[in-house]
Amino acid sequence: MLLKNRLMMTALAAMALAGPAFAQENRATDAPGAPDGKFVITPNLPNETPDPARFQLTDQFVPISKDQADRMTMPVRIGTSGTYDFVIDTGSQRTIVAKEIAQRLALPVLSPVEIVSMAGRVTVDTVKLDGLTFGDHAVDNLDALSIAHNDLGGAGIIGLDSLKGKRLTMDFQRRKMDVGRSRRGSDRNDANTIVVEARSKFGQLILVDSKIDGRRVNVILDTGAELSVGNMALFNNLKLKKLVIPPQPTTLTSVTGITVPAQFTVVRRITIGAVTLDNVPMVFLDAAPFDELGLGDKPAMLLGMRMLRLFDQVAIDFGNRRVDFHMKDAAQAAGASRFASLDAGAATFR
Repeated sequence: MLLKNRLMMTALAAMALAGPAFAQENRATDAPGAPDGKFVITPNLPNETPDPARFQLTDQFVPISKDQADRMTMPVRIGTSGTYDFVIDTGSQRTIVAKEIAQRLALPVLSPVEIVSMAGRVTVDTVKLDGLTFGDHAVDNLDALSIAHNDLGGAGIIGLDSLKGKRLTMDFQRRKMDVGRSRRGSDRNDANTIVVEARSKFGQLILVDSKIDGRRVNVILDTGAELSVGNMALFNNLKLKKLVIPPQPTTLTSVTGITVPAQFTVVRRITIGAVTLDNVPMVFLDAAPFDELGLGDKPAMLLGMRMLRLFDQVAIDFGNRRVDFHMKDAAQAAGASRFASLDAGAATFR
């Protein structure tokens, strides 16, 4: 059955702050405790109160860093053509190719399908790919969505339909991304790695043992999103006194021009297994993709790249339904924390 729901275009951009941003210096004695785990990731807040107007909230796909040339992409071949630089988006259930490329390659046009974006249901074109090759992997006879390059923000997206049974490794220190076979072995004996189990629904990995303010929350890693996104069920569960700043109204605009209301705030603490994330900027809204996953009335969130980049390496194993979070020399820095500016992706291990 053709799966029509989509956590597509979920990339909520952030950044757009003037001037370079640097990791802030902090003394180890200032580090907050880690009651729920041994890794603490703490993006320090700037001196002034975060203003949601500084965040370019858009439902349009954006690069995973400020610099367009600094994107982490993977070269792919469509049939015998290419290569083209595609971004791997674990928030997208469908692979997407820019409409201009589809027309240039005269890809067979299929019937339009209805998908679910952050702003609701929309109808988009689809095309038939004879094959999609990236790294040592090939996917045959793939039905892909087709969206204009300007709306998509790039040549294409590798979605979950192309990642079944595979392991995606993002090495942020070396700016390297790799797709390999799912691994049977475990890194549980590696003191620098925390392994978090997940359950699967429609190909999405939903991390278990995750909490905000001590309450359970469903967490999905979204490599196509910059900022993290929560649903209103989660927002309504949060205690205002435990937020870093009061919620501030803002709007999210989809590629179709539809605007939806949202709330921006900074969540004080999120724990995922033995990982603690402090001061997490998030937007909250009634987003249709959560409903499609059966999470509309359950606290849930998409964890974006702004926080994932604070690790040295993150490996998402779709075959074994687990995620490995790796921090270099974590064992030698017992009890220490990782600090970074809220405005930066860079981090300093203290």
